Amino acid sequence: MSIVFFEDTSWKNFVPLSYTRSLFDIKIGSLTTYELFNNKSSKFLTRRYLEMVTKQRHPNNAVNKFEYNSDDIFINSLFIPLTSFFKKWSVKKRFLVSFRDKILMGRIDKSDFEYICESVVEDKKINSNNIRTEITNINDLDECGTLYSWPWDLIVQLKGTLKSQIRKRKIPQRVKVIGNNPVYVDKTSIIGQGTVLDASEGGIYIGPQSAIYQSSIYGPVHIGESTQVKPYSVISNSYIGNNCRIAGEIDSSIILDYTNKSHLGYLGHSYVGEWVNLGANTVTSDLKMTYGTISMRVDKEKKDTKTIKLGSFFGDMSKTSIGTNIYCGLKIGVSSHVYGNIFEDVPSYVIYGQGIGSENAEMNISSSIKFQKRMMSRRNVDMSLEYENMMRTIFEMTINERKKHKVLSKKFTIR
Repeated sequence: MSIVFFEDTSWKNFVPLSYTRSLFDIKIGSLTTYELFNNKSSKFLTRRYLEMVTKQRHPNNAVNKFEYNSDDIFINSLFIPLTSFFKKWSVKKRFLVSFRDKILMGRIDKSDFEYICESVVEDKKINSNNIRTEITNINDLDECGTLYSWPWDLIVQLKGTLKSQIRKRKIPQRVKVIGNNPVYVDKTSIIGQGTVLDASEGGIYIGPQSAIYQSSIYGPVHIGESTQVKPYSVISNSYIGNNCRIAGEIDSSIILDYTNKSHLGYLGHSYVGEWVNLGANTVTSDLKMTYGTISMRVDKEKKDTKTIKLGSFFGDMSKTSIGTNIYCGLKIGVSSHVYGNIFEDVPSYVIYGQGIGSENAEMNISSSIKFQKRMMSRRNVDMSLEYENMMRTIFEMTINERKKHKVLSKKFTIR
């Protein structure tokens, strides 16, 4: 039996994070749904334009092109079933479970397999009326698992999710720890003198070849492989990926691989993609002065997140200049560069100068690729042709975003 992780059109709710990755590659705490199941024979269904990049990310797994197997179980990429729920249904020969017309999990016949595969690859809504397998509608999600429907779900539930995921224990004798939750420090990592590892409220994981220099780490915190944390940093309730450069204060945030936050500044209740660079003294606001709930714009709608603590969402390859201030609940698009005070969502491939009194301009795709290749070379990574093609596709996909914001193709100048 293999698990087939599939995404649906709800990927649009997670823009800009989901422009450059499939939903099964979005970190939920320190793990993606695929990593959580740890099913080595997993198969993936994703949008056509992400197929080749996804194959590079998962070279040992089938992506989009695989034969029907009646034993395979399909799982929505943002649904994490309870163990008891999964066991209960996985013994059945044919089944489909849905919640509010969203397919959560199922073992299906060949015609439904073909329909779902085509729908996902061609980015069409999966219509339950077109499915032959009998569908069981669930009214109470608490009885079956967790479904992530909105980007803020990833932040609101972050502390509890991380706490449940960090279970390893291994503390070198040289490292002093406060608290009783699990702490893992790889033997190849450096923990500088004066560093505080406080596991009173959650576990701490520090991966291979990482270095933490005289900083304060308050669990639950996961710090990945080959990441450097500079002196006097304060990190709490956060996930930090591999090959990152970190400094300043980080609270309740997710930072993906190869991202730099190398200087002072505050990052709170935020989600930061890969290959992002946050300039010195970049600050994300995550609390209104009125202590009211924060709204976010999703597609054409403004939605109340029903939380009073929410920062920003940064697409892959985005950059902030020194002294950038970003207000609550905003999104910075893929490969966009922003300056000054940011009061609104920034589309992908935009040089946003409005925050310093300049006019916004479209980021030329050739320039964007050139800048990204420069950044990758600093980590000894070569941009693949598949990655470059993905960047070009997303540029074309987001033309209307820029038009709506009246962003023109012109030379950017700082006034």
